Amino acid sequence: MNDFYNAALDIAERKLFTDPEPTRLASPRIGTGGPFVDIFLWDTAFSSIWARYHADRFPVAASLDNFYTCQSPSGFISRQIRPDGISKWQEESTLGFAPPLLAWAELLLEPFVPGRLGDRYAPLLRQHLYNCAKFRRADGLFYSDCWGCGMDNMPRWDNIDEVTSDGGILFERSAITDPTSKSDGLFEWMKSQKDMPFDWNRQLGWSDTSCQMAFNALNLAKIARKLGKFDDEKKLLAQHAEISGIVNDLCFNDQTGFYSDRLGDHPLNRQTICGFWPLLAQVATPERAERLIENLRDPRKFNRPCGIPTLAADDPDYTPDGGYAKGPAWAHTNYMVLAGLENYGHRELACEFAAKLYNAAEKIWRKTNTIWENYSPEQSETPPDHSSPDFCGWSALIPIAYSREYLNL
Repeated sequence: MNDFYNAALDIAERKLFTDPEPTRLASPRIGTGGPFVDIFLWDTAFSSIWARYHADRFPVAASLDNFYTCQSPSGFISRQIRPDGISKWQEESTLGFAPPLLAWAELLLEPFVPGRLGDRYAPLLRQHLYNCAKFRRADGLFYSDCWGCGMDNMPRWDNIDEVTSDGGILFERSAITDPTSKSDGLFEWMKSQKDMPFDWNRQLGWSDTSCQMAFNALNLAKIARKLGKFDDEKKLLAQHAEISGIVNDLCFNDQTGFYSDRLGDHPLNRQTICGFWPLLAQVATPERAERLIENLRDPRKFNRPCGIPTLAADDPDYTPDGGYAKGPAWAHTNYMVLAGLENYGHRELACEFAAKLYNAAEKIWRKTNTIWENYSPEQSETPPDHSSPDFCGWSALIPIAYSREYLNL
């Protein structure tokens, strides 16, 4: 372990969250990085990937168990849960639907904290079946929204005029479960956000969300096999194949060589980091994977000096220094791409991209003495404007998981 690695551990230890009074959640628990008392599924799942290497020092297992403790009888597991165990978002709202990554997190944790899968399989399967029933369109694709997908202000449309509430689930005050006047202010603020249209959900077939559901089916199948539940394994593998076929039929854009969301009768043209989920989910055909990787290798798009951006660099909305999900490089979405490249035999390329973000983050750490929420893919002199410090949190993936898994440091 080097100084950068040890700094991440120290920051992460400081960021462990302990409730001042007993709550329904396990305490202490892994901090998301930001100043939140709520827990977030997306954040915790990615944080568990680095924390598993130090499961004796960090409460990674207890942090994951919080989500099963708070699962509703229907199977719903919210993406954001308050310390009282209640979802921040009403169960039917897309705002409560998180990328279903807990099964992946549990499989990665198992070698470090063995014996968990038997008790966690049932709640994981219930969550999967709930998501299939509630967040799937008639064409077989799944949907989310700008917060539910984890890419807050990412522009997923080709033309702003396309963004209407037609066919979507309207965002209403009742979607926020907290009855306080403070939440009334949150509702008004959310309704006013032009670059985060919260009515923009079911009218799209979300390529990344659909791939995440295929990925979840694949991971549940692996758990089922380990537990000797071979009938379940067969059904889940069949579902993975079914969703993969639908994504390939409806979301691959032959003109761009990229997977994108589907609107109406066509896939969109936007190229975002979301388009690489088919690699991790093993949804992409070998031929289409190579076309995706051509886009990744292209310096005009994703092959930038300091990490893989959230939005292609030739996109008119590309904002690498401060754009949040409009350009900056993030530790967790870059990790998703690295793991996906390995699925298609491109480990050497994964190591090259890992080194880019690692070197940039290490350089900025030496200048600022902290680790940041996201990074500019263009420069390693300063962090982006819209980036929080001490973000360990998922950014600890860079000094810990990247160095162990891709850089042999």
